[in-house]
Amino acid sequence: MRKRIEMAAIVCCFGMIVCLGAGNADKTVMVQDVETNEIGVATEEAEQIDSDASVQVPDKGEKESELSQTGSDAEIQEQTKEEECQDEESEYANLAIANVTNYVNVRTEPNTDSEIVGKIYDGAVAQILAVAGEQEDWFQIVSGNVEGYIKAEFFLYGDAAAAVIDEYVTRYAVVLADRLNVREEPSTDAKRIGYIDNGEKVKILENLGEWLKVEYTAGKNGYVAAEYVTISEEFVYAKTLEEEQAEIAARKALEERMNAQESATPEILTQIEFPATSYTSNEELRKAIVDYALQYVGSKYVHGGTSLATGTDCSGFTCFVYADFGYSISRTPSGQYSGAGRSIDYSEIQPGDIICYSSNGGKSCTHVGLYIGDGQIVHAANSRKGVITSAADYSPIIGIRNVID
Repeated sequence: MRKRIEMAAIVCCFGMIVCLGAGNADKTVMVQDVETNEIGVATEEAEQIDSDASVQVPDKGEKESELSQTGSDAEIQEQTKEEECQDEESEYANLAIANVTNYVNVRTEPNTDSEIVGKIYDGAVAQILAVAGEQEDWFQIVSGNVEGYIKAEFFLYGDAAAAVIDEYVTRYAVVLADRLNVREEPSTDAKRIGYIDNGEKVKILENLGEWLKVEYTAGKNGYVAAEYVTISEEFVYAKTLEEEQAEIAARKALEERMNAQESATPEILTQIEFPATSYTSNEELRKAIVDYALQYVGSKYVHGGTSLATGTDCSGFTCFVYADFGYSISRTPSGQYSGAGRSIDYSEIQPGDIICYSSNGGKSCTHVGLYIGDGQIVHAANSRKGVITSAADYSPIIGIRNVID
């Protein structure tokens, strides 16, 4: 094996690293009467459609356990499991997905007169920190490196966001070669339209096996050889004004490469070597994975977070842990449930395996955790608890995935 959110009147575990914006035709777009600038993007938020509407998000305060001091160990353990299950369900309470035509501004205060600190584009993932505004019709959010306020009407959130989160994952081809040509057709004989250098990435439009159809620049698609890239699954985040300018500059650089002569900027293909390990057995490797994951106990939970160090969500946690050992697995719970390694029975479980859970009666995988042995898991639980250890059977299990062997 190769080692890798219609807004309700009253108001998941997810998260760019190795670890499909699907059809959004049924989405209700809430932005109206927006102006556009020279490059055709919205430059201001639409007015609130219903100024009397208020939104509510569940209280983020920690629920304290009130276990009877005289109760039996079994009763205490059962009540603890029930509370953990409730916590797992609330993981989605603060998840929000931008539902706009193009983008809306993120502001320093819950009003349209305050300073703009960034922009959040359609489909971007955010974490709701609080409800704000005189009419309680704004969200205080954090998304990527941007924190500020946006009207709640521009989001899908809570269970509605959790139901569609998988549709908002984008796949990118990240270049492993020193320089890789982008061609008009999936053939080494096809004309080159440009190139991408080591560490740069392009959005994948279609996987053709040995070739990937990619979006090279706006309106210009091409093909790259799959063997010289690794596939990254990422969520879109709000952008600071500085980040947006850097992105525009990078896009212009790619466009300029379309005019470069291939003889002056030849393709440089090096032998790609994937991470090697010195583990003498799978048992030793599994122990190393578990020990590594346990170092992050106490770390914060971040919806769509991009690293173990700065915080991530449940599937990001398992994805990034495995990535640091050279394995590429999906960035989402459902992706891990359906395609990470192979499915095994609980009786076969070993440390390092991924346990998949469902909080909706088995309709889908809504949470994942890493089994560490002795009936325990380590997982990014929710925004209140962060990364913790729990009983492996604290919530309904729908599957086990063996990624190692």
